[in-house]
Amino acid sequence: MVNMFVLTWILLAFTVFQWPCVPVSAGSASPPPPVAGDLVQVDRHIWKATAASGNSDLVFNFPSGLVILLDSGDGDYVLPSNASHVPLQGHGRGWVLPELSNSSDSAWMITANGSLSASFEHGQPRLAANASLVFLTQHRARPYADIHGDGFSLDFPSAGRLSDALAGFYWGTMLPCVIERTAATEYPISEGYVVSTLADKYQGTYPDVDHEFQVKGRVASGSSLDLAVVRRMIELDLRLAREDPCHLWRAPCSLQPDGRREYHIRRNSEDGATNANMFLITGNVELVESVWLYVARTKDFEWLRGNIPSIERAMWLVESHIDNMGRLWSDVYYEDQVMKDGRETMSSALASRSFGLLAQLERLLGRNDTAQHYEEMAKILVDTLAQPLPMGYWDQESNRFVDWVDRSGVVHDHIHLLANILPVMLGATDPAQTSHVTDMVQHEMSEFQRFPTFLSARIANYTRSEIGDGGPYDLCAAGRYWCWDAAYWAWRGRGDVLLTQLETVAEMGRSEDYIMGERYDMDYVYYIDGSPWHGAAHYYEYPCVFVWVMVAEFLGIRPTIDADILVAPRLVDAATIELNQNAYQLRYVYGKDSFVLTNLGSAARTFQLDLSALYHQSTFMIRLDATVPEKPLANTVVLVQPGASVTITPRQTPHIDELKL
Repeated sequence: MVNMFVLTWILLAFTVFQWPCVPVSAGSASPPPPVAGDLVQVDRHIWKATAASGNSDLVFNFPSGLVILLDSGDGDYVLPSNASHVPLQGHGRGWVLPELSNSSDSAWMITANGSLSASFEHGQPRLAANASLVFLTQHRARPYADIHGDGFSLDFPSAGRLSDALAGFYWGTMLPCVIERTAATEYPISEGYVVSTLADKYQGTYPDVDHEFQVKGRVASGSSLDLAVVRRMIELDLRLAREDPCHLWRAPCSLQPDGRREYHIRRNSEDGATNANMFLITGNVELVESVWLYVARTKDFEWLRGNIPSIERAMWLVESHIDNMGRLWSDVYYEDQVMKDGRETMSSALASRSFGLLAQLERLLGRNDTAQHYEEMAKILVDTLAQPLPMGYWDQESNRFVDWVDRSGVVHDHIHLLANILPVMLGATDPAQTSHVTDMVQHEMSEFQRFPTFLSARIANYTRSEIGDGGPYDLCAAGRYWCWDAAYWAWRGRGDVLLTQLETVAEMGRSEDYIMGERYDMDYVYYIDGSPWHGAAHYYEYPCVFVWVMVAEFLGIRPTIDADILVAPRLVDAATIELNQNAYQLRYVYGKDSFVLTNLGSAARTFQLDLSALYHQSTFMIRLDATVPEKPLANTVVLVQPGASVTITPRQTPHIDELKL
């Protein structure tokens, strides 16, 4: 009797106190009762089920819906149900969600001190817990929480719509894309196997391009499960590069379910006149940023030390394509239907950035000589970027960066957004170049922001020799362009632009039950068919990028090497933000006269603060405790004790109404 009492309160505490900020909308009044047992309500949104005398199992029949279980005792794997309705076997925690995100029915979190299994009868989930005691917690149809039940709460104008999108994308796409222990169980390689589409024929996992944004979305989501998935994705990418049959350490375009790796893909232009290599160095450059984000989040330097030789070899491939004049001959970086046979401005900028990130990682390990080498490589690329054509990438006549120069020396330029903003963000430009790019971006705002974000301002001007034989597939908006466009606006402190972008994508998501397509053409120039999108259905990209832009760029909460967490909001209104996910466990309150940060974690942590986008001045006062007077903030990194708050007071008023789009 005593043991049952203790177990009850342990499970109840585990269920209740993880998610104090999770709101629950109106929905099902109560969960389904167990087939054999009792169900009693113990809190406003929590029910306790106990097995009938003599039974060690509890079984629940739910109406049709999605089932997602945690697998393994440490919760490092996830088991999402799919259309095939294969049985699932998990442990400790599971979820049943209504089919539609806007359903008035509730989602239910099931917590048990034992195994959980799910089977399906005519599409209806049947959950069985190998436990005599189970708690069922009520949530909205798409919970404002992660897979572990750790919740979030956002309070500012339009926060409700953005919260719905954050939850809808996470539960409807990001978790179901992880198929390591479901569909991929019998694949030759299953660890780190995350698909890009849930409703199309393309069932590979794609280290080139796609893994970058899968990783960013999962890092931003903040759960310990998603961080484990990120680690396995990185380790998969390193393995595939290490096993390159040509010993070139290439990240492959894809790994297919049957084990095939696509290390080399060339595509022809629409008119057959040209061709280009797809993603020659893309996955290798992206890998470094993924590793940096993982290490910045975890501070797992031993993991880094064990993998640094493979990471260096991956970047050796990039170095091998830089000529003695500092030009990177990358071919296609992101757009697999634009025949960039030559050197791209965008790829040179992103490669330079990754060399810089790798140098930071090397210094963390005390490898200063190697770090210096990568710093020099970054500088070589940066110095070449801003040079005028034909040696560099700057067009002195048009006063902007060109898109690419092919191997015949022909310049190709349709006012490519990332080719222009990335060199500016890197600090590669002089004041005059920066001014020209800023003016160009403002002048072409309506073209780039038709939907976040179109790749170029003149998509109608691409020729049949520039367009791939798959058609004008990439001449539109895509999440990959938006991710860097949002980074640019965050770098400029323009939270108003970020907010407009987030609201635009959230509204498109809402209209499609948060199931997004691959590319958004908006019936503009190409694909005039009444649909705003084309390509693969139920695609990963916009959901992952939305989560990244929302959390890392707009809310401004992200990993950093210099502290446990970076807090650099780009908000435009007074706000209260609370994130209880494992990576965050914080609350901040932004107001006209103060910024209050609270550490909700159980250990003291360091927070790197950047409030430059919220307030005019760089001089702040800080109060670490209500009992002591405030003092000047001398360092941007602040140590905050568990449960404690710090108050930052600006000297002047915030500029939240300035610089509107």
